[in-house]
Amino acid sequence: MQTRASQALGTRPGALWESEAAQCILCGERRRDYLFVAGSARVTRCHGCGLISRTGSGGSAGASYRLDADSAASLAQALPPGRILLVSDDSGALAPGPGRETVIVADAAVSQGLESRSFDAALINGALDFAVDPLALLRQVAGAVKAGGPLIAIAGAADVSRLPADALPAHSFTPATLLLLAQVAGLRTESCGLLRRSIDTPAPDPRLAQVPPVPLLARAIARVLRRPIEVSSGVFEMRARVAEARQRPKLSIIMPVYNEAATFLDTFHRVQGAKLEGMDRELIVVESNSTDGSRELVRSVERLPGVRAVYQDAPSGKGHAVRAGMAVADGDVLLIQDADSEYDVGDYDIVLEPLLRLSSTFVLGSRHMGGRTWKIRQFADARTVAGIMNLGHQLFTSLANWLYGAEMRDPTTMYKVFRREAVAGLRFRRNRFDFDWELVCKLIRRGHLPAEVPINYRSRSYAEGKKVRFFRDPITWLRTIIASRFEPLA
Repeated sequence: MQTRASQALGTRPGALWESEAAQCILCGERRRDYLFVAGSARVTRCHGCGLISRTGSGGSAGASYRLDADSAASLAQALPPGRILLVSDDSGALAPGPGRETVIVADAAVSQGLESRSFDAALINGALDFAVDPLALLRQVAGAVKAGGPLIAIAGAADVSRLPADALPAHSFTPATLLLLAQVAGLRTESCGLLRRSIDTPAPDPRLAQVPPVPLLARAIARVLRRPIEVSSGVFEMRARVAEARQRPKLSIIMPVYNEAATFLDTFHRVQGAKLEGMDRELIVVESNSTDGSRELVRSVERLPGVRAVYQDAPSGKGHAVRAGMAVADGDVLLIQDADSEYDVGDYDIVLEPLLRLSSTFVLGSRHMGGRTWKIRQFADARTVAGIMNLGHQLFTSLANWLYGAEMRDPTTMYKVFRREAVAGLRFRRNRFDFDWELVCKLIRRGHLPAEVPINYRSRSYAEGKKVRFFRDPITWLRTIIASRFEPLA
């Protein structure tokens, strides 16, 4: 994965300028950031979109990273009956099932052309990694599938810095670059992330097997829970459809509201007035049966253009409200916005930019990055409480970083912004503020490591309406951080 490679390689050196012939196949950028040399192969990262590519010798066109036959056959059950196109270097990777005609071709055969719109669905099993031009390959396959037909692509998720020189792929993908590849190819993307497997099941491609953190603990927990524990399969799965994507991306802003009469209208109008260039938006307000008049305020704005109100019968927690908003959201990008005026909507462009250009699929607006390095909780009338809460934040963040192999600074920020494809198919259970941790932890497990950008923040105190319970909520956070590491994702 790109982030693990970054951890192993350190900070990115200065950009290298290369010729037009070596420009990025996805974004056209000519600047390449040098990563490392393995044998006679040089590995670089596109300065624009982050696609990792190999130049020089290394790797083999006949050794793509792919699902084994059993795993591919199981995954193909999600495809409709009919004529299935399989692109793989393994002729035995998928046997035809009942009511199916499977046509297997290699990368070279695809370059010779396929009959247009002659297949009902397609599965690209690993061929993108070692294709000289994966964009041309994907376009060829998409052109052979009927309009509206599904397409599944599998790509290796290994840390390229740890692969031997003779096994380096031509291109190494992340969820973001896979989605960008599909969108440039003219597909409508639906989901993307790591495939999971049981800890006791061999990796579908042994070359990409990853040892899970604390494996002895994972197996002990599996025995206690009497169910298998999921770990990474070592491959990414991207699902798309042969259909036109939106001409303009759409943002879904999810605003949970409970007893926020003092700040709701101010926050609402700030959000409504935020300038979003080049994209559409919808504002989903989830009201949880407030007792201070907030529901009446929501009703006063529910008919404004672009506003959708969801009314709950009883308060069940912020997490429950956000999940209700996510269930009805229609955007390509989802953003969580509290109604308490602690955050600055002027930061929308900062948190949205990596997602719109698909250099990342998950962004955290960090409250303590940049010039002022600590902006979390600064209660003028309760400095001791603020200090304890900030210390707890550091401890919980350190635990999560260790357990999930991440380098987050502010995972509990309200500004969590992510692509719809990142959460498609994930199951969330938490209802209170522990949902913040569940969302972050499960996105990381699915392969979406967050990019963090600095934002503005002014914390309100308990006297001003802060709802985090000092003694109850930290216990649920600890439980969620640990449990989310072992729970099934789907």
